Amino acid sequence: MDRRIPSSRTRSARERPVAIVTGAGRGIGRATAEALGAKGYALVLAELMPGLGRTAERALKKAGYDAIFVQTDVSEPDSATRCVQAAMRRFGRIDCLVNNAGVLSVGPLVSLPVGEVNRILDVNLRGAILMARAVLPAMIRRGSGVIVSVSSLLGKSGAGDYVTYCASKFGVVGLTEALADEVAGKGIKVWAVCPNMVDTAMARKTGLSASVRHRALKPEAVAEAIVALAVGSKRAPSGSAIDIV
Repeated sequence: MDRRIPSSRTRSARERPVAIVTGAGRGIGRATAEALGAKGYALVLAELMPGLGRTAERALKKAGYDAIFVQTDVSEPDSATRCVQAAMRRFGRIDCLVNNAGVLSVGPLVSLPVGEVNRILDVNLRGAILMARAVLPAMIRRGSGVIVSVSSLLGKSGAGDYVTYCASKFGVVGLTEALADEVAGKGIKVWAVCPNMVDTAMARKTGLSASVRHRALKPEAVAEAIVALAVGSKRAPSGSAIDIV
């Protein structure tokens, strides 16, 4: 059943469902925030870069959506907690968390600086864990909630020159499966989406050619899959990691 939500203009602030989207300033995160806003969600734009976050906030408000930007470093426990606290102060509830924030570096493992290894693991995996940990108490109290984490096809099948990225995205799939089991019976659903290559600024920095970009997914295609899970128009067992190709 599609849990369609009336427009935010027709619902009070405490009645609207609320979504936190990490990495919401651009790419998949921005597209997902826009798509959730169109479904009537109030939006918490958890973004590390203030310029991107404020630009997204202005654009979403101009489109008529209720959105706030909260500068968030998902890899830091206190920052994740502050994001959730800001959401609760403003909206009083959290219905959906989209763990989208991610970073990517490409190259042989022996050439990848240790600092970059740490950054990939901290943002892609640790960040998803910390944000889920931060939102769970509010979801458990309500007896409902959805957590969707963005993994990758490289979270299911490894590839050379993507070793640390693959490890982080495999970890997101494991997080999804384990957390779904942990919260079973509490009204909370947990999923991962595993897209193929997506045409984003992050991917372009790795030297994505024009021909590859032409074949790559658009961020809106990933956003559509995430929103379908959030509103219930796509059904899949909690704990599933769903391919998007």
